[in-house]
Amino acid sequence: MRHARLALLALSTALALSACASEPAAWTYAPAPSKTPPPSAEASAGASEAASGNVKITASGVKFVETSVDVPAATAFKIDFDNQDAGTPHDIVIHSGDANGAVVFEGEQFNGVKLTTYDVPALDAGTYTFICSIHPQLMSGVMTAK
Repeated sequence: MRHARLALLALSTALALSACASEPAAWTYAPAPSKTPPPSAEASAGASEAASGNVKITASGVKFVETSVDVPAATAFKIDFDNQDAGTPHDIVIHSGDANGAVVFEGEQFNGVKLTTYDVPALDAGTYTFICSIHPQLMSGVMTAK
């Protein structure tokens, strides 16, 4: 009889454990909400500014990654130009208004993969077009001095 009780106890314990194992947990894990707010449209527009405070423009796949950048008006600034196209020469040329406007800055051409920093003189407030003079139909963007 003693063995029957032990067998019955073992069987009921096994059944109880298997019932618990098939039940889903009554709780779920949810991470705490982020204290960092999502980026706003203004933050995205300023994303072209490198950690150094310089304007960042990247060439990749024979195109500019940043096609719209804001720069300070009436203040000289720097462009960190990252040419990620191995063995492909690029540069940045800034035109007043559209790509047919007067050239206000012309950076040196260089092969990638390489990062160079251009020193750009102060620009009057307004809209400018920047292009790669080697690939002007493929690589252009808008620069706004404000």
